[in-house]
Amino acid sequence: MLRLMQKRAVLAILGTAFLIACGVAGAAKPEIDPSYAEGKTVYMIGPHTIVNAQQTQPNLYAHSEELYIVAYPQDALPLPSGYQPQCNPCFHPGLPAPFVFHDHVLTGAPGLGTNGTAGAYKGPWKIIVMMYTEAAVSSSDFVPIKSVEDLDKAEAAGKFQPIAPPGSANPYEFDTGNLLICPFVAPEA
Repeated sequence: MLRLMQKRAVLAILGTAFLIACGVAGAAKPEIDPSYAEGKTVYMIGPHTIVNAQQTQPNLYAHSEELYIVAYPQDALPLPSGYQPQCNPCFHPGLPAPFVFHDHVLTGAPGLGTNGTAGAYKGPWKIIVMMYTEAAVSSSDFVPIKSVEDLDKAEAAGKFQPIAPPGSANPYEFDTGNLLICPFVAPEA
């Protein structure tokens, strides 16, 4: 009986959250952010941030996939290759000014198939910030990172600045502790 009541309470909360989200979406045009997933451009629509989720919602945080904000050093802009960051600039809530020129890299997206990264498309997303070195983006043949697999290779090749606090497991990845709720990622927007 208690378990049934808990399930009903969860469904009521989710239903209320959905109605509120629909009301907000109807009131204003949702924000659309281009993002990369497995080398393809997809679009996140209507994101919402949960600040300090790592502390306030540790279970939800532990089961979330990563969303990488891959920033460009502002001294390197405009890039010699002519590439322009997806966010050129974007002022996301809580994102410090040095990171406003950036791309988004997701672990997956709908439509990439059951053997692709669709299985890794699971929101909410942990927000991880990285920043290229000036040397990495200064060549005329620079190509941005467009997949998590490429992130790992670029990290190993020294294309990112260490920005994490001392003692962090990965010096190149700053885990913000925040989550992004993105109800839909579309291959076209």
